[in-house]
Amino acid sequence: MTPTSTTLPPRSAWRAQAWLPAALAPMFGLLAACSGAPPAPARCPTIVPVPSVATSDAPSANVAPSTMDDADMQMQPPKDAAALGWCTKDEQQAALDETKEIARLVSKLPPDASAADAVTERIAKLFNSPCYMDGTLARSLDTTELKAARAWAVAKWWDSGGQDFLQDALQHANAVHFAPSIPRMIAPELLPASDPRRAILCPSFGAACDPVAQGAALDVGRELVRIGLLQARARRESSADDGRGSPEACARSVRKEPPAERLARYAACVERLVPELPALPESRYRSPQGWLVLRGRRGHYSFCDEVRAYDLETGTAYIASRCGGLVLDTGGAVNQGATRGTGAMKTQVGTLSVDALRRLALALWLKDELDKDARPYAVFPVPASVPMPDPDASSTFGFGMGSGWGHSGQTSIQFEIHDGKSTLVSGTFVWPDAFSVGDQMADDLVVSAETTFREGCPRAALPAGLSPAKTLGGVSRIDASPDTLRKNADDLSAAFGELRKTKVCKK
Repeated sequence: MTPTSTTLPPRSAWRAQAWLPAALAPMFGLLAACSGAPPAPARCPTIVPVPSVATSDAPSANVAPSTMDDADMQMQPPKDAAALGWCTKDEQQAALDETKEIARLVSKLPPDASAADAVTERIAKLFNSPCYMDGTLARSLDTTELKAARAWAVAKWWDSGGQDFLQDALQHANAVHFAPSIPRMIAPELLPASDPRRAILCPSFGAACDPVAQGAALDVGRELVRIGLLQARARRESSADDGRGSPEACARSVRKEPPAERLARYAACVERLVPELPALPESRYRSPQGWLVLRGRRGHYSFCDEVRAYDLETGTAYIASRCGGLVLDTGGAVNQGATRGTGAMKTQVGTLSVDALRRLALALWLKDELDKDARPYAVFPVPASVPMPDPDASSTFGFGMGSGWGHSGQTSIQFEIHDGKSTLVSGTFVWPDAFSVGDQMADDLVVSAETTFREGCPRAALPAGLSPAKTLGGVSRIDASPDTLRKNADDLSAAFGELRKTKVCKK
């Protein structure tokens, strides 16, 4: 039904006025709601309190603007799709009725990795109907990705904002709606028999197979949320610095643009305000087994080239380090020969917390599998100064941004998880303080695990199949040449040869 008043319904009013917390709250609501839904532990981290914003902070549609800036920030009163001429009232009602029928079908989906084609085909067909104006204002829904999603992921997407996205875009059509992210899901029954990920996955159906791993996944999920919130705060501060830290600021930023370009530019601006948080893929995990090996340089002016081998079953640790310091010439350049001469070897044997190691191993195994920019459903009313698109000529538009940072003091740490005979998974992460969420998660969990180190006799022998180091790449060529790093790797290999002679504790 077409609204007869400029007063928004309670839910829409809350979303329109409390702009950033309104975008954040559905996400945290999802995190709370999923705590009882099997299995998906990594999607249910500790809820972080979100400060509230008084609704009086937003301009009211019933208050006449007193200045030009107020006029720029004034938002259009809500109108539905039929009122805007994008479709007929009958088509709009049919679309609303279809969302209710889809909701009924979604409620019957099994919480596993079975196909959901019958449901996703209907959602895609609904979204392609005239009332959604070809995604001009109802944005970010990739129907191809949705149709590839499995039952469990589809149900989570629908319940975490997918249904609201489709319904609200019909009833408040003159707002920019961003669909929630479609959860990623991995399940062993969907992977080839040779896929190494099967070693850390339980089937998506049946009873829990590893409660300890589920707890580790919860911890890793909380770490991801913590890092994501810190990075989101930095993005908001950056947006505020360049004058685009709120919908009102975005409205002001487009006022001098040609009218035909304002909607696209406003949508691009408010998209930066949609919170993004990384998350583990939806799955049921089992604890990693074997040995975790870390190789590389830690530190800059004072540093250690290291190889560390950790047994994920007992927490046994074997560590070989060649530590030194950069020697600088008068002009500030690194004297690489003199720098190598400062090195001294040290070995250590002891134990670490098994729980901390398994969290780290799980995080490393999955760091390249993350949902790196999982978003909640978010909606931003369109300013009065921004014309609506022509109903007879759809005007879809796209935009994108990228960013990153780094510094010469960063190195690359190689890791592998080894079963004693062969490598199960391997990769690298930046050390320390990485831009990538996955790498920063690895950095933090390495510190957390290694803080628990206690020297003593080992509880497991160092496997002969573990290669200590062939090279130590990932160091700036300003600081060390490839030849220097190979020599250091040879020294560490010799030290590991001596560590193999260490006697194991009597059980």
